[in-house]
Amino acid sequence: MPFLPGTRQNRKATIIKATLITLCAAVLTLAAPATLHASSVTYDLTLTPGTGSLYGGTGTITLNSAVPSTGQVDYTQANSGLVDVTFNIDGQNFSLAGATGTTLVRFLNGELNDITFAETIGTTPNRFTLDSTSGYAFYYDNGQAASYGTFSVGQGDPGSPSPVPEPSSLLLFATGLLGSAATLYRRMAPQSIG
Repeated sequence: MPFLPGTRQNRKATIIKATLITLCAAVLTLAAPATLHASSVTYDLTLTPGTGSLYGGTGTITLNSAVPSTGQVDYTQANSGLVDVTFNIDGQNFSLAGATGTTLVRFLNGELNDITFAETIGTTPNRFTLDSTSGYAFYYDNGQAASYGTFSVGQGDPGSPSPVPEPSSLLLFATGLLGSAATLYRRMAPQSIG
């Protein structure tokens, strides 16, 4: 039997459709903030050896989100802010997975301010430590020799941080979705014949 305007079956189908639309709008509203915040930021680093030092290298730091432009922010594995750290010195790779102790990356007013990182690799241990606002030390030949230098954010810009949505923007977004659901509901509702 076909749906006739004003019948119980037609009203029931309209209510089910409107409920599904509203549920979809609610899911999108809840999922949007996670999607908008989910972009990580990677910084490229250059390790420049000082006078009389042999070894420099490169590195990357990946954070779970864009760095705020004001204040001091510390990124660590413990606070889930630090996604990855890698360094390559003289063909040897150092990474967050093998780090000894706590690795810390600090930003002050949007600028890289400090890195604390240490790892020992190899059978005749080569140790790499980075623990200051601009210097590093690479120990090699079983710790009998060392290279010292500075680190800095590389030539490649760390990337433009993705905008972080404000709560008012999300509220406006949610209101628009719910308004759209209400409009669709009114269009699908049976019209009375009179």
